[in-house]
Amino acid sequence: MGQKFRIKNSELRIQKWFLLLSLISYLLLSVFIACVPKAKYLAENYTPPEKIAVLPFTNQAIDLDGPVLLRYLFDQRLYNLGYDTILFEEIDRKLHEMGITDAGQLPTTTPKELGEKLGVDGLIYGEVITFNYVTLGFYYSRTVEANFKLIDTKTENLLWEDERKISMKELQFKDVGKAFASQLIEKTLDKALKSPLRPESEAVVNISLRTLPRR
Repeated sequence: MGQKFRIKNSELRIQKWFLLLSLISYLLLSVFIACVPKAKYLAENYTPPEKIAVLPFTNQAIDLDGPVLLRYLFDQRLYNLGYDTILFEEIDRKLHEMGITDAGQLPTTTPKELGEKLGVDGLIYGEVITFNYVTLGFYYSRTVEANFKLIDTKTENLLWEDERKISMKELQFKDVGKAFASQLIEKTLDKALKSPLRPESEAVVNISLRTLPRR
């Protein structure tokens, strides 16, 4: 009886520690988002380009949905900040005419050539570094990390760059089977709705673009 009581107390202490760590992680993330972020790079005397093309994003992650989602969210948020962006259909069609069918082929041409072809003054290059959802029953982790750059097409100078990572982790030692089933349903639903890791992706984009001056 005494042994069982000690084991139960030990399990309770472990659960309390994990709850405390989860709370601390949440508070730190909240503070990070609330603070005014600083860009990784912002050109001195920055002047916003008149028209911008958000190019297809390159991908280091395994999941192929990441670049598509982040590119869409970035374009929408950039437009809301007052920037004039052109439609993806126009961008992708003109890239195909140049023989570029994949984001990995973008380095085969120059920002100046792309600017002339697309009729824009600025280009957004994006790279998805991490786009990952791990489910192990008692543990799950959702992580999105991306880098964004704004290039002047006339001078080919870097105007702005930022890189952000959002990671949410949780440990559950109670009702492991139920937790696993819940996480599996959540992941399946993400895929079915074509919105994998959307909250984390939105946070990455929103925080990054808070470092870019409005038009």
